[in-house]
Amino acid sequence: MKTNQPLEEKIVQTALKMFNENGIEYVGMRELAAALGIRIGNLNYYFPTKDDLVNRLSLLLAEENSKIIVPIDDMTMPLFLDMLSRVFENHLKYRCLMLSFVHIMQRNPLIAKRYNKTQSERSDTWSKNVQALVAKKLLNADKEEIACLVSTISLIARFWISEAVVSFRKESEDEQARHYLRMVARIILPYSTTKGRRYLEDYLAQI
Repeated sequence: MKTNQPLEEKIVQTALKMFNENGIEYVGMRELAAALGIRIGNLNYYFPTKDDLVNRLSLLLAEENSKIIVPIDDMTMPLFLDMLSRVFENHLKYRCLMLSFVHIMQRNPLIAKRYNKTQSERSDTWSKNVQALVAKKLLNADKEEIACLVSTISLIARFWISEAVVSFRKESEDEQARHYLRMVARIILPYSTTKGRRYLEDYLAQI
């Protein structure tokens, strides 16, 4: 960690590291202050409560995902799967938020309220991108099927890390991510046209 890094940024990055390693619920503000070598009062100046700090991390994750999850009119199957892969990478970076998702939603109403709005926007964008795949004759799916695909993909994106910790804990994070990306590809496969199926089969062979 650079010594000239602003204290507020140091707090955020150190908290993310400790939360990822030990779990949000198991790291106290005093422990964090001790790890930073500062007084609890200095920490509370920037983040009065741990919920405030978790909220900052949630905002950072949302910002990073917003740079990735964008509508693309000229969508292709590789672009779609790469977009999802990059979201998975972000979720690994902020894995503490994904592992404590339910707890955070119950404890932090500010995050919960923002999440509902963000999730609606995300679903709309994913739907547009699936519709673009249909328009390019890579998928055959009606409105109801598109909604089901988007809902399923969103569900996997939110909870794959929690499930992987239980079912695939001996595998590396990269291996875990590839498993769930393959799962998404196989879920899409039955809706694929001949052309779309070739892209998916190539993708499955590569990962």
